[in-house]
Amino acid sequence: MKNDDPIGRYAKGQRFSRALSVTADLLEDYGRISGDYNPLHVDEMYAVERGFTGRVAYGNLQGMLLSALVGMDLHDRQVLLLSERFDFKKPVYIGDSIELVATVTGVSAAVGVVELGLEYRNGSGDVIASGKCQVRIFQ
Repeated sequence: MKNDDPIGRYAKGQRFSRALSVTADLLEDYGRISGDYNPLHVDEMYAVERGFTGRVAYGNLQGMLLSALVGMDLHDRQVLLLSERFDFKKPVYIGDSIELVATVTGVSAAVGVVELGLEYRNGSGDVIASGKCQVRIFQ
């Protein structure tokens, strides 16, 4: 493999991270863009009556954070997110911060694909979601 080969810049165990602060404005913008006005996300009283401590942030904010990490924080910007899977563990609320740590778990030079293990934590360090994704690195 040549040193200037983009896939050669990735190795098992490498980590990339990105953070996001969850605000009321962010939830309102996401609801407007997505068209999702589920009361768990937009109605404080409704969410509290169902056992949550406040409005629940959209789960796809984790996907949005992953998209930004893949598109902006990897070694290359000539990438394509091929697949993603998340398991949600805990709700996220307004005022929380989310940190995504993506760890390279596999590299396939033959097809130019990097697999990342994903772990999302809130500001308290609790795992709120985990998963994996595959990213195509164009050469």
